[in-house]
Amino acid sequence: MPTSPQRVSDLLVASRIVMPLVAGTVADAAEALCRALDRSGALSNADLLRERIEEARSEDLVALADRAFVLHYRTDAVRDLVVSIGVAPNDVVRVLDDHAMQRARVVVLVCAPPRQLARHLQVVSALVRVLSTASTVTAALSAETPGQLLALPQFAGLTLPAQLTVRELMSERPRTVGPDVPLRSAVLEMLRAGVGGLPVVDESNRVIGMLSERELLRDLLSHYLPRAGGANAPQPPAAARRTVRDIMTRQVLCVAPEQPLAEVASLMLNKDVERVPVVKDDRLVGFLTRGDIVRKLIGS
Repeated sequence: MPTSPQRVSDLLVASRIVMPLVAGTVADAAEALCRALDRSGALSNADLLRERIEEARSEDLVALADRAFVLHYRTDAVRDLVVSIGVAPNDVVRVLDDHAMQRARVVVLVCAPPRQLARHLQVVSALVRVLSTASTVTAALSAETPGQLLALPQFAGLTLPAQLTVRELMSERPRTVGPDVPLRSAVLEMLRAGVGGLPVVDESNRVIGMLSERELLRDLLSHYLPRAGGANAPQPPAAARRTVRDIMTRQVLCVAPEQPLAEVASLMLNKDVERVPVVKDDRLVGFLTRGDIVRKLIGS
């Protein structure tokens, strides 16, 4: 079995470099890079990749100020991880929901099969790191051919970072709540802190449940919001007597600090979990959310 490349440069191929990249928008750039991958034989199903790109999920794109856009997808359109880079003579534009615009002239497309989440995260992290440096982008814009671009020391020596673990991204000393805390107090604490969930712990700091927006919404639907034909909707229970224990979920996915981040991220996606407590020796030591992964690993 071939050994997986340990350098990002091993994944960069001249036939997948688009110079000049003629594109006015990020969507145009993605299509041009998709065509380059298809022409090079890297895609097993180009239409499948195009469908994935058209979904336009916010987590699929990292905008690095005015330096670069990094598009990254996990898709069955490829058999192995592949990278395509485009350098545009003019700004490629992305219009945000508030009509603000982001601009850059370097666009990268990373595609990996779903089973290669770990390498996917490593490669994206490495590319984001190197393209965050103004000197790298300046050098890329000065290159006249794919060969010159690939020969730049910033790319030629680019290595994969070590596989990250949960410990490196988790929030330490997370906010918690006890099971007997009045529900109203717990909800106000969540609102003040701007968090979407709190691990519920006992007096020994063992995780016994989770209080999140999901449980609160379920409670609102069952007790507070009128049902269809709601003349006989149930009256809300006395809030003063209700505690966190009354609505918390006891089915909590916990992870260990030494677990590989890719493994945990995959679990969170597959089980549709937004946040997980991190435990060691049955005690809470941290907290990890999807937002932590995006902000700290990808840097968006």
